[in-house]
Amino acid sequence: MLARDGWTPDRDTLLFTGSGRQAIAATLGALVPIGGRLGVEALTYPVVRAIAVRLGIELVPLAMDADGLLPDAVRAAGRLDAVYVQPTLHNPLGVTMSDRRRADLAAVLTELDLPVVEDTIYAFLRPGPTPLASLAPERTVLVDSLSKRVAPGLTLGFAVPPPARRDTIAAAARSGGWAPQGFALEAATRLMAGGIVAELETGKRAAAAARQELVADLLAGFAVRADPGSYHCWWELPPPWRAETFVAAAARRGIAVTPAAAFAVGPGHAPNAVRLALAAPVEVLTPALAVLAGIARSGVGDEGTE
Repeated sequence: MLARDGWTPDRDTLLFTGSGRQAIAATLGALVPIGGRLGVEALTYPVVRAIAVRLGIELVPLAMDADGLLPDAVRAAGRLDAVYVQPTLHNPLGVTMSDRRRADLAAVLTELDLPVVEDTIYAFLRPGPTPLASLAPERTVLVDSLSKRVAPGLTLGFAVPPPARRDTIAAAARSGGWAPQGFALEAATRLMAGGIVAELETGKRAAAAARQELVADLLAGFAVRADPGSYHCWWELPPPWRAETFVAAAARRGIAVTPAAAFAVGPGHAPNAVRLALAAPVEVLTPALAVLAGIARSGVGDEGTE
């Protein structure tokens, strides 16, 4: 299940946790000391921000472009203890790094002797790209989970560190009480061995593609960034909308969207954008997208949010 093109996890270093979030927390706790500095994409998974606060880690925002994290931004960031990155189906932007960018990033990490946490939790939706764990195996901890593949109620996290870091990450998982539940581990083992997880992955890739077709149709003409295989998209709002007022207007219509500020790491102004989650049933998602398009076209004054 965790294997990628050109990379197979080492079964002797594979660690299990109660969830993907716990795998991330255990890995960061092992790699970055209290008061240490963790480089992250300037827009990143909000849970990483919360984990950093609990562990006393300073987040350092790193610049991105349309291809993802910029390797030169890592080099320019000054002292870092580690880097956290989502190279495939970045949350929230939906960006997937090219092979060239991955190779360049791996080269910089090797040059600076930096460990990296590679979050591949959404990567099953976009099979093919070579993981950083293959390009820089001696410094990459790949983390993943089962809940996105199967169901939110079946939580099981995975961390695949290099051999030299396995014991410290395992100790961090134990100290945090982040061991997997016996039922989840047994159920996951049976589902994977029986081929059911692979079938679910195939079905979810098809479902994500269908939802992205809806987005392309119903939000045509807007500045929407989305990968064809993703369950979310990034919408740069048209003027005069601001993200916060658009979120409020959508909420009054019973629709939840997330403003860019929820993902921004730096102290500066967050992009005027929102993230749309697309996992709802199609019969719910279709009218919701139509309503959001109508709100965007109506203007702030029409929604009474001035």
